Amino acid sequence: MPEAGNPKNVRLAAAQTTVREDPRDVEALHESGRGVRALMRQASARQARIVHFPEGAICFPSKLVMSVDGPDAAGPADWNRCQWPVLRSELAAIAELARELRLWTVIPSVHRLTGPNRPHNSLSAPRGAVPYSPRSGQRLEECLWI
Repeated sequence: MPEAGNPKNVRLAAAQTTVREDPRDVEALHESGRGVRALMRQASARQARIVHFPEGAICFPSKLVMSVDGPDAAGPADWNRCQWPVLRSELAAIAELARELRLWTVIPSVHRLTGPNRPHNSLSAPRGAVPYSPRSGQRLEECLWI
């Protein structure tokens, strides 16, 4: 097996989190953030340079929870129900830990846009202090499942 410190190799950790569907639940958002950061530390301890999280790693908003007609019927979403400050705070803490660990962290999350635009899901990849760009000479050394 190639040496872990070889700059031409990249170790990737693929992480799985608990799905939480209610962006109104402040404690659940904090719990998700803590879980993501714990998995980041685990990936870093196993010498991963990149950790990838699934969509909804912090919260995967349920249509019924967000529905103005819910929770029994899916209707237009009321995104004012989302705890945006808590979500932003958790994403900022994740970005800070990524810098501290020097770990590329790919985390999908819902992002608020300016009104009247609806939020969108997108990938954030805070990389911290480590300049890294995939080059043709680099290859995946190992994929860690955490």
